[in-house]
Amino acid sequence: MTSPGSATTEPDERDTASVGSAPAADRAASGGSRSARGLSLATLVSFGLRLVGLVVGMATTSMLARYLNPDGYGLFALALTLGTAAAQVADMGTTITVSSRIAREKVAAGRILGTGLLIRTLVALAATAVLLVLAAQGAFGASSGIVSVIAVATPLSAAAILTAGATARFRPEVSAVLALVQGVLWLVAVVVIVRTGGEVVLLAWLFVAVVTVQTGIGVLINRRLVPLGRPSWAEAGRIFALSWPLAVSSLAVMVYYRLGSVVLFHLQGAAEVGYYSAAYKFLDVAQLGPAMLVAPLLPIVATSLAMNAHRRELILSLATRTGVVIGAGTAVLLIALAPALVGYLYGDDYAPAVRPLILLAVAFVGVTLGYVGTTICSALGLVRPIAVLTVSMAVANLAAQFWACARWGATGAAAVAAGTELIIGVGTCLLAARAMTARLPVRELASVFLAGAATVALLWLVRLPWPVEAALAGGLFAAAVLLTRALTVADLRRVLSRRAL
Repeated sequence: MTSPGSATTEPDERDTASVGSAPAADRAASGGSRSARGLSLATLVSFGLRLVGLVVGMATTSMLARYLNPDGYGLFALALTLGTAAAQVADMGTTITVSSRIAREKVAAGRILGTGLLIRTLVALAATAVLLVLAAQGAFGASSGIVSVIAVATPLSAAAILTAGATARFRPEVSAVLALVQGVLWLVAVVVIVRTGGEVVLLAWLFVAVVTVQTGIGVLINRRLVPLGRPSWAEAGRIFALSWPLAVSSLAVMVYYRLGSVVLFHLQGAAEVGYYSAAYKFLDVAQLGPAMLVAPLLPIVATSLAMNAHRRELILSLATRTGVVIGAGTAVLLIALAPALVGYLYGDDYAPAVRPLILLAVAFVGVTLGYVGTTICSALGLVRPIAVLTVSMAVANLAAQFWACARWGATGAAAVAAGTELIIGVGTCLLAARAMTARLPVRELASVFLAGAATVALLWLVRLPWPVEAALAGGLFAAAVLLTRALTVADLRRVLSRRAL
C-alpha cells in the first residue's frame, strides 16, 4: 500500500455534498438502507451508550483494584486476559467474515449467520478444553483456579458473532447496548463481592453469570434483525476460505496484545501484572472510539469495489483521518491526565502504573489505525498480507517482551506494546489503501501526528495543575486539527447527508 499524496485531502465544493452525491449506481452498490445522517445518528447514540459504559467500567475497575490490591488484582486480571485471549482465538476471523458476507449477500443472511455461530461455538469449546487442561496442570500458578472458572464463559462468547448481523444491517447501537448491559451487571457483581467480602473465585463465577445473561439478551435482540438459519457445509467452506488468514492473524494478535501479561507474570510477579493491567484498562476502555468508527465502516467498505474510484478514495481518506484524530487526541489526553487518573481510580498503591499508561497512550494511536486498516482489508478479503504482518510482529513482540519485562517490568511491557501497535497500525493502513486502490491522505495524517507530539512536548515543558493541563491539551490539539484541516466542514456535511449510503 503505497502512500500517496494529498489529492484526497481537500475536496472541492462540488464534492462537499456527501458520499450520497455519487451516481445512483454507486448508491445502490453500497446496499445501505439508512441515510448517512441516519447512520451517523445511530453511531452517535452508540457512542453515548459506550460513554456511559466507560464510566460504569472504570468505576467497576477502580472498586475491584482497590479491593484486591495489586497482587490480587494481577491474578484476577491475568485470568480475564487468558479468557479473553481464548475467545479471540476462537473467533478465527469468523465474525468479520460473516458480517462482510451478510452485507453483500442479504438473501442468504440467516444461513451465513447460523453457520458462523456453529463454527465459532465449536472452536470456543475446543479453546475452553485447552484452558481447563492447562489450569488443571497449574500452568498459570496461583491464578489457575480462577482461570478454570473464567474458561467456562468462553463458549458463551461464541454468541458475540450475532452482532455481525447487526453490523451488516447498519445497526451499530446493538453492540453498544449489549456492552452496556454487561458493564452494569458486572458492576453489580463487583459491588456484591466488595460488600460481602467475597472470594476471587466467587467473583469469577459471577463473571460467568454476567456473560450468560448478556448472551441471552443478545440472542433475543438478534431474532429481530437477522434470524438464524440452518448451518450449511457449503457456507462453512466459503467462510473458512475467507477467514483462515484472519484466524492466523487472530493468534498473532493474541500473542502481542494479551500474552505480554503472561510473560510479565512469570518474570516479575503478580504485582507488576497488576500495574500493567491497571494501565491497560484505560487502553481497553478507550477503544470505544475506534470501535464506533469501524462499525459503520465495515458494511460500507464491503460493497465499495462497486463504487467509482473517487468515492472509494473519499471513504478511505475520511476513515483514516478520523481514526488518527481519535487516536492521537485520546493519547494526548491520557498522557496529560495519567497521574490524576491512576491516583483517583486506583489509589497511591498503583503509582507505578503511571509510566506504563503514558507509553500505552502512545500505543493507542497505532491501535486506532489498526482498527481502520484491518477492517477495510478484512471487508475486502485482503487478509493474507494482514496475517503476514501480524505474525511477523507477534514473533518480534514476544522476543522483545522477554527482554524488556525482565529489565523494566510493566514499563518495558508497555514500551514494547507501543512500538508493536504503531507498526501494525501504519502497516494495515498501507494495506488498506492498496485494497481500495486509493491513496492515503499522508499530509493530513502526518500533521495530526505532529500536532499530538507538539502538544505533549508543551505539557512536559510547562507543569500546571491537571485540570488546566487537560483543558490546555484538548484545546491545543483541537485547534491544530482545525488549522491543518485534518477534518473539515465538508466532512461534517458528508456524514450528515440525508441521502442513502
